[in-house]
Amino acid sequence: GDVGVWAPHLAEVLDRHGLGGGPDPVAGDNPTYPTFLVGDVVVKLFGGTTSWPAAYAAELAVQTVLRVDPRIAAPRFLADGWLHEGAWPYLVTTVMPGTPVWRAALTADELRAVVTDIGSQVRRIHRLPHDGVPTDASWSGDLTTALEASRLPGHLAAQAEDYVARLEPTDPVVVHADINDNHVFVAGGRLSGIIDWGDAVVADRHIEIIQIHRSLLDCDRNLLRVFLAASDWPIGDDFPRRALGQALRRQALMWAQHQAGDVFEPIAAKFPLPDIGTLDELAQLLFAV
Repeated sequence: GDVGVWAPHLAEVLDRHGLGGGPDPVAGDNPTYPTFLVGDVVVKLFGGTTSWPAAYAAELAVQTVLRVDPRIAAPRFLADGWLHEGAWPYLVTTVMPGTPVWRAALTADELRAVVTDIGSQVRRIHRLPHDGVPTDASWSGDLTTALEASRLPGHLAAQAEDYVARLEPTDPVVVHADINDNHVFVAGGRLSGIIDWGDAVVADRHIEIIQIHRSLLDCDRNLLRVFLAASDWPIGDDFPRRALGQALRRQALMWAQHQAGDVFEPIAAKFPLPDIGTLDELAQLLFAV
């Protein structure tokens, strides 16, 4: 968002909640919705897309359930409201200290420690109550359309509908759903917290895997094992199939929420996807642990 345009509105919001008097606002880094850092607080406003009402309701609900476990390293909720009657609702939270992983230049040992920290956090997240948090089914994502916009080759995308339909019954938990190298913050070589809870839903826990694996772990299955152990993940023989099937569903969810995104972008650059015949082969390549 344009800081100059939003500055007077941000001042109004912060004064309204007794949080005014801070430094000039700074725009957030590539947010879906206008997001600004003002000193030690963050103001996130919702609007400008067809999906903002659902996004606002979802993030507000998640902020409520996060209070159940204060050991979850998330920004602390401070206030919510509407900038104008019926328009531009907002959330105010604390700033997350540290820097996003993609900027941090972690050593191999530090990354392993951060992955362990993330696993411990995900274990707590998945134990949160579902109260008020929307399910993934509340987002009407079209799998075919979402995959057409991805880098998954056509012969594999053509198998996706049947592949997803044959998944085992879901294991629903609260998932962040977008734990990536821009949303995980670190300080001193350890996790400081996880930001941007706007995609959180109640869904099969395996929908959490793809963003972590492709973005934070660089598809390293050794690091995936570290994460799974730290999170006490229930791993069965069908883990690769569940992980890939829910990755396909995450692509559809991403398009429903943002009308953009591709979970297969780095995977297509790392693996010879045109030479892989079936989704089961791809599942083994990515997720066999």
